[in-house]
Amino acid sequence: TLSSSIASALAIGQKEQDKCDCDDDNNSTGAARAIHAIDACCLGKAYVTQGIGCGVQIGKGPGPVAHTHFPSSANHFPWIALNPEVDFTPSFLRMRSATATTTTVNENDNAPILGTILPIVDSAEWVEKLCKVKGITDLQLRIKGETDPEKILRAVQNANAICVENGVRLWINDFWEAAVAAGCFGVHVGQEDLAACADRGGLEKIRGKNMALGVSTHSYAELAAALGVKPSYISLGPVFGTTSKSVAFDPQGLATVAKWRELIPESCPLVAIGGINNAELAREVRDAGAECVAVIGAVTKADDVQDAVDQLIYAMKQ
Repeated sequence: TLSSSIASALAIGQKEQDKCDCDDDNNSTGAARAIHAIDACCLGKAYVTQGIGCGVQIGKGPGPVAHTHFPSSANHFPWIALNPEVDFTPSFLRMRSATATTTTVNENDNAPILGTILPIVDSAEWVEKLCKVKGITDLQLRIKGETDPEKILRAVQNANAICVENGVRLWINDFWEAAVAAGCFGVHVGQEDLAACADRGGLEKIRGKNMALGVSTHSYAELAAALGVKPSYISLGPVFGTTSKSVAFDPQGLATVAKWRELIPESCPLVAIGGINNAELAREVRDAGAECVAVIGAVTKADDVQDAVDQLIYAMKQ
């Protein structure tokens, strides 16, 4: 059953990869087209676990492993451990979404609430500007084109000082060493940076400072790896086509947002990113299951930043 379910997952991925990119009716998604061997193993494992959960004694129905449907529960989806020799991986600072229900917050009563929008900016100037915008509780700083550790640290320290003064939480993209040194609220990493951070003992340092951790995902295997470190939130992207960052994955679409929400524990917020350029798209993403949207141009290119933020927040909470 496991081998056949893995083969089926590979077949799904191959079918999606074979679809013509120029076909206007192509409804394949980034995650589906990215199903390779490791993704298929994760899906196969989830399918078998799901079947065992629905199975019954031989002779009384479908048998010990029922044939069900595409994996759709966080209870069945596997986690990939970065270090399989460690028996227990402690969680990072727990956060809850602004829309969390009472059934999902009992264990996190004192957990900070992640904002419904997470603007991403590339300078301290934008950090200072957005810190004064009503409704923004979280900001992410994505420093581009700088490799000097000292300059990166100064930029992070400057941005964090501005955020602390204004009561806004600062997340640093990738540069976890500077974030730890500056005492920032959290760090966001992609999959490659997650592995590099783990290899250098960075995850322990981030966790030791009781900092939050967000992790990017684009495929089923990356989702399993993210779940394995028990982050503060998990992001999925790009939901729609985007020009703000070069990405190797096709747009995920709203169906993948809904699937990710099924496969991630309810207590972990889901952040959607990529091409969410206005409040209407934010509402669609929210309806699909995301509790927070990471945005760039929707805020930085707006004629009236406060009005744009108000509309995004209203769309996410309506």
